[in-house]
Amino acid sequence: MDAADEPAGARLAWSDDVGQADWIGPRLVPFGSGVVTSVVPGGFPAYARILHPAEDPDTGDRLVRWEAVSAWSGMPLRGDSQFHSVALPPVRPASPAPWSGQGPQRGTMYPPDAEVLAELLRAWTTTPDRCWFCLWDGYGWIAVRDGPRVRLPARDYLLYRGPVEAAVAAVGLAGHQQTANLWWPEDREWCVATEIDLSWTYVGGEAGLIERLVSNDRIEALPAGPQDHVGGVEDWVARWAAQATTDLLAAGAALITTSRGIIRVWLTRPAGRGSGMLRTQSEGDNGVSGSGSRRLHGRSEQELREEVRSSLAWEIVGLVER
Repeated sequence: MDAADEPAGARLAWSDDVGQADWIGPRLVPFGSGVVTSVVPGGFPAYARILHPAEDPDTGDRLVRWEAVSAWSGMPLRGDSQFHSVALPPVRPASPAPWSGQGPQRGTMYPPDAEVLAELLRAWTTTPDRCWFCLWDGYGWIAVRDGPRVRLPARDYLLYRGPVEAAVAAVGLAGHQQTANLWWPEDREWCVATEIDLSWTYVGGEAGLIERLVSNDRIEALPAGPQDHVGGVEDWVARWAAQATTDLLAAGAALITTSRGIIRVWLTRPAGRGSGMLRTQSEGDNGVSGSGSRRLHGRSEQELREEVRSSLAWEIVGLVER
């Protein structure tokens, strides 16, 4: 981020002092483990998960919290729920869905929520005006391209410094609504992590901080445990994907009918040493349709079945998530 690009009053400055993040890596469990502390450092007394609200894809206006989606679908909002857990129920609800578009943003907080969080976090550190912020270096619109990186498992980041409120300093640059992916104060009393592939944000800190966060009515947050699972799909989504895979392998085409739309699928099997192809065309009740293709490399029937099943599960989730 060049100085000329810095929003007025943001007080956010690029830094090459990447050693400030050296404490984080040793406190992360392996990235592929799929638990909370593969995203946010372990060792804090308590954790919370802030749920990114569903937004209008054109205006970015907040439409609805996950709790409202849960009330609509009748699916419980559990501590480990993903958006599709409540937005893509096994059976279509009788009333219209309370949101439009493709669900919450991944990899960035809703900026007003980040502002509320920064306000709360300021009181839980002795260094609120000396904080560190990481932005994933895969964002093509970031101006600073050269220089050292904060290197963590599976992700590299550019480092910035500023007061706690600077977590939202990049919002609006190049038309993007990006908040910091990783931020912490100099005294390391807490840490915030917004992984680029997740539609929620983790916060680790003192138990009192987490209690205040979860009880704050201006933000939607749930308690989290360090070993809580990060991803996966619900059982009914897995069943839809498994049945469609069986149909697809038998006939070369299948139709997946869900509670929030349909997906048409076509399969070209791998031949010889070449790859196969999975083609999809979706029509979601959220008003968004799309098509795509994915190469398949499974050689045995079981490998191919698993590759197709996994791909279809995430295509189904895509009916309600970005």
